[in-house]
Amino acid sequence: MLQQIIDDIDAEVAKRTSDKFGIRFSLDLFNALARGGKIKMATFSAFGTGAFPEQLPAYDGKYFATIDIDMNGLEFEVGVPG
Repeated sequence: MLQQIIDDIDAEVAKRTSDKFGIRFSLDLFNALARGGKIKMATFSAFGTGAFPEQLPAYDGKYFATIDIDMNGLEFEVGVPG
């Protein structure tokens, strides 16, 4: 089941023409992905300029990952590039 969700996330990510977006996850899905090694810490900076670098959780070590407590079960939403 988790692999199918990972495949769904990867398919949504592949639709984007830019990598400047984040992904929201339910707490349960975020935790499952973290246990499975799909959520890793990565360095992000203000507007991608390199200024104010910060270590934050990232899906596949690349896309900012956040928990949305209003999401239930194993939900996720891939953001729109800015």
